[in-house]
Amino acid sequence: MTLFRKILVTNDDGIDAPGLAVAEAVAAELAEQVWTVAPEHDQSGVGQGISLHTPLRVYHHGERRYAVSGTPADCVMFAMAEWFAEDPPDLVLSGVNCGANLSDSVMYSGTVGAVLAAAHLGLPGVALSQAFVGDREAIDYTPTARHSATLIRDLWDAGADRDGYQRACWNLNFPDRPVDELRGCRFTQQVSGGIAGPRLVHGTDGRGLSYHWLAFERRPGAIEHPRSDVVALRDGYVSVMPLQPTRCNDAFAEQCWERGEAPRLDRG
Repeated sequence: MTLFRKILVTNDDGIDAPGLAVAEAVAAELAEQVWTVAPEHDQSGVGQGISLHTPLRVYHHGERRYAVSGTPADCVMFAMAEWFAEDPPDLVLSGVNCGANLSDSVMYSGTVGAVLAAAHLGLPGVALSQAFVGDREAIDYTPTARHSATLIRDLWDAGADRDGYQRACWNLNFPDRPVDELRGCRFTQQVSGGIAGPRLVHGTDGRGLSYHWLAFERRPGAIEHPRSDVVALRDGYVSVMPLQPTRCNDAFAEQCWERGEAPRLDRG
């Protein structure tokens, strides 16, 4: 028996990424109908960005399968405006990302950005990412492919979306281990410290003009917090992280409200 009537699948690696086919297969286990609306090209690292300064173009790639010349969030917005305005999907499934989305990287992830875009529209969403070590062309998606549908079913059976969309927004990361070596699932928190800072890779083009690639100095080994997503994967567990679409620190805002204090304006 299917859990959902309709699932929208997207990603940030592009319409031809092998991880997208894995996500589509997972969605087919869960839903009666699967739609795919994914970026035309790789959009890794764009976060929740949307295209306001360039037009969007859409390309048909088969039955209920489309590529959009924009970001993952664009894909969700486009699909909702073009096909789902009157009949929205029951779930947005984003991924499967080629590589983990952990620690500081969560805020930059286009895979996660699509899920947050869905949440802002009141839709539940799940981001799927498969960690790998070494050759990204030989990534093994078996852990994600084998366990994602069951994990999502368990989350929904436990009431993952019962209290509204803020509880139905998830970032799932699968460790790079053989399936029979996975130790289970662990609820995790986002702990910073995995990125030491930005760095630039310099080069010169064919006309002698300089250019710069933006990259990060990563140090995931520096994170030791027992509830972190990094440690969960290091220990062989699937990281199950609840997300929230708002940026407000609600707990601190409530404290400030109760104190009745606010910064003063300069009236001089």
